[in-house]
Amino acid sequence: MTIDAAHAGLSVSEHELALSHHETGRDLHGFVHRGRQLVDTLLAAGPQAVNHRGLRLPVVGWTLALRRNPAVAAVAAIGVADDVWSGPERGFRRHLRAGRTTGVLKLVGIPLVGLLATRKVSGALLVGLGANFLNQLDTRPGRALKAYLVGSLVVGAPARSAVFLLPYDLREKAMLGDAGSNALGAMLGLSSVSRLTGRSRWLAIGALAGLTFLGEGRSLGELIERTPGLRTLDRVGRPA
Repeated sequence: MTIDAAHAGLSVSEHELALSHHETGRDLHGFVHRGRQLVDTLLAAGPQAVNHRGLRLPVVGWTLALRRNPAVAAVAAIGVADDVWSGPERGFRRHLRAGRTTGVLKLVGIPLVGLLATRKVSGALLVGLGANFLNQLDTRPGRALKAYLVGSLVVGAPARSAVFLLPYDLREKAMLGDAGSNALGAMLGLSSVSRLTGRSRWLAIGALAGLTFLGEGRSLGELIERTPGLRTLDRVGRPA
């Protein structure tokens, strides 16, 4: 926020206060403490970067995902590539027609990560379809995170990061982007592999595949806007 104020040309001043803190020395504990401060500084300054479309990079969403699971970290990294270098193509068919795009990278890379992480074809499908589903929903503030929280109740996925991010996303103070939405979708997929078995797992795959197919032809966001109950839930917490 302070960096934004300085960039906007606002006056920024420093005021000394009568405060003290526990100083750390030149030992292992002190270096670890200052190292954590450096990481926090990088995380705070990271969202100042923008991609070629002038949009801020969604550092907050994917850095939280990095702390969860190496597979989720890999999916988040693929999402970062899409955030930085993606073109105007939308949907699997357009990406495939365009050839070498970051969308094709996601189409191949995310299920591959799921396959390596779970050693199951069903795991690859759940991770890939889950990541794509949340990415399709990330068209309005808070929409993808709300869907993630509902899904986390069903499959037992970790919800703390999503709860933390939701108020920032709703007020457009942070952005999930492909990195954050893909990582959260991958977490849903991985948790589904652990929680669902046999028929229930393939029913989940079928449902996600159906939603993906539907989203290829029509906007899932438009369907939400046209459905009274879903529209009301979708707008909860979002500034008018």
